[in-house]
Amino acid sequence: MKRDRPVIPFLLAAAAIAGGALGCAGTAQNTTGNAPAPADRIADTPTFKVEVHKDLPYVAGPDVSSRQRLDVYCPVGRTDAPVLMYVHGGGWQVGSKFFIRHIGNTFARHGIVTACVNYRLSPSVKHPAHIRDVARAFDWVRKNVRRYGGNPDDVFVGGHSAGGHLAALLALNERYLAEVGRSSDEIVGVIAISGLYRVGATSLVFRGFEPDARALVDASPEFHVDENQPPFLVIYAQNDLPLLDIQAIALAMQLERHGTPVRLLRAENRGHATLVMGIGGQDDPTTRAILDFVREHSGPAGRRPRARWDELPQPLFP
Repeated sequence: MKRDRPVIPFLLAAAAIAGGALGCAGTAQNTTGNAPAPADRIADTPTFKVEVHKDLPYVAGPDVSSRQRLDVYCPVGRTDAPVLMYVHGGGWQVGSKFFIRHIGNTFARHGIVTACVNYRLSPSVKHPAHIRDVARAFDWVRKNVRRYGGNPDDVFVGGHSAGGHLAALLALNERYLAEVGRSSDEIVGVIAISGLYRVGATSLVFRGFEPDARALVDASPEFHVDENQPPFLVIYAQNDLPLLDIQAIALAMQLERHGTPVRLLRAENRGHATLVMGIGGQDDPTTRAILDFVREHSGPAGRRPRARWDELPQPLFP
């Protein structure tokens, strides 16, 4: 048990460092770009101007939490654009969409409508409150994103750290999408960055989860992989937090065994915080991988038919 504890300050400190650095960077309400790229493709370089719609509630009713809100970053002039719903990290205890403004701006400038999502945090709530909020946000995006230039049939989900966990869980554990009348068939692809895919309860990092075997299995994306999930892009950092590399590799192997198109990327010379802080930077490999993944799988027809394990052209691990 003791060896789990050093992860706590690293995880929360990484979130704080990332948030602080990104907060200093700042973003503009409208970002000036060059002439718009053709509407039928994702721009190779930042091209679009960006319009931001902030603090949109994705849950209706008088008891809505201030955390149940999202920001939408729109590439000006685009219609039927692919959509990325992105969930922030922070150990399920800290973090905010405010600190991922650079992500919203980056992908909107490339022509992707990007929704940055907040959710209720622990210790005020415990699982499954976090994932239920993310499911509600997904439902809102599907219902409303067309008015912001997005294609509701072309929605990707992604996130970093705790957000990577929640994005993966949304796609793999059908229970929470079913509660809002949705299914994973409506997710075109998943971008899981430095996430935790097996959840424990042996340290304060996991104080948002009950120390009950069934609850931990329910909250662990890796235990819900089957033959029916969208393509995955799984990214981790060369100098990531302890065990996150193993968790990323294990999830990717499990997905591949079940015939899911999956790409596994190790971001060289990056740590847990610098991996997400670097998104949008010049020649950033994570940014390029995400753009390539969206470009490959995007389309109004939704997901492509999945290949069987023995039909995959290039094994994940030759």
